[in-house]
Amino acid sequence: MDTAADIYQNHLNYVAESIRNHFSDEQLVVYSAKRNTGSLTYDGIEIGAERVAKEIEDLIEQLARDDVCVDRFSIVGYSLGGLVARFVVGLLDHKAYFKRMRPVNFVTFATPHLGVRTPLLGYQNQLWNVLGARTLSQSGRELFMIDNFRQTGRPLLSVLADPESIFIHALAKFETRCLYANVVNDRSAVFYTTAISKYDPYVHMDRLRLRYVENYGPVVLDPERPFDTLSQEDLPTFYDRLRTRGQSSLRRIPILIALGVLIPIAVVGFLINSAVQTIRSQRRIQLHEKDEQGPGRVDRTPLFVQNMRVGLEDAFENFAAIKSLDHVGFKKFPVYIHKSSHSHAAIIVRTSRAAFEEGKLVVKHWLEKEFNL
Repeated sequence: MDTAADIYQNHLNYVAESIRNHFSDEQLVVYSAKRNTGSLTYDGIEIGAERVAKEIEDLIEQLARDDVCVDRFSIVGYSLGGLVARFVVGLLDHKAYFKRMRPVNFVTFATPHLGVRTPLLGYQNQLWNVLGARTLSQSGRELFMIDNFRQTGRPLLSVLADPESIFIHALAKFETRCLYANVVNDRSAVFYTTAISKYDPYVHMDRLRLRYVENYGPVVLDPERPFDTLSQEDLPTFYDRLRTRGQSSLRRIPILIALGVLIPIAVVGFLINSAVQTIRSQRRIQLHEKDEQGPGRVDRTPLFVQNMRVGLEDAFENFAAIKSLDHVGFKKFPVYIHKSSHSHAAIIVRTSRAAFEEGKLVVKHWLEKEFNL
């Protein structure tokens, strides 16, 4: 029996290699999707998912020609790739692939399931919402939920979480669904969205005593009881907090000076690159849409099993998405990365760096405790 596991993006090289080392080649076929990497991720979740789904279909056909029978299927998504994965499984299920192979494992690492739009007030947050949505082409519009998906009057992420959508129905067919979410230092996707939560309980870490999964501390937190709240007596004194913050601030002075010089240059470079990539992305999207409307093309996949519900607004959309995804059932593992201030990359060991070593324990936990063959 053979299982195909789709790994989205080259960022997951360490995860893919860990799977290969954990299981024999006779048990598992590990494949990394290649048709939606790099700047192609600007083109949006739907187009990216269509590319990856077609790539998986082609792989299954090629394996069949080589007399390899795929009877089980697992999929891994990291960051934006987790949203693409949720779309992909809906497309595959609509084509009856899950009648031929058993959907087993669905996992995401640091995926912004609720988007990246910040609900906080203040001009900095408003600036983030406005600029972010307009500098990443279609993917930016979808992540900040200002898009009108297929003229439904709703953002794509809202449709993706609708309980009557093909995406939720497909997701529910997987035997295991789990996610790993950073509790600190993830500037790309904060905890509430990666953990599908109404709030972030880790804002004041000094008030918590963390509880870890046995043998996976001090990185993977216990999902059933991730922390205890410290009593007033156990909290650091005002002077202790002041001293700690003062020492931390002194250590940061050289870094802050360097950032003061580098950030303006980096921002200009980012905006220029984003503008170029957005223009290129829009051209690709137009060609894709023209191809979809060409002769010989079939109608696009229907989105809903039943009639769609009416649209909601902002926070209510998120609450509805949380309710729907929680109903499907995700096992949620908070992750506390200590050694790196870039936990978004460290959680899956995106590159071979000593500061990312803690991510190896995250991947190890998933393979040893949550992965079903």
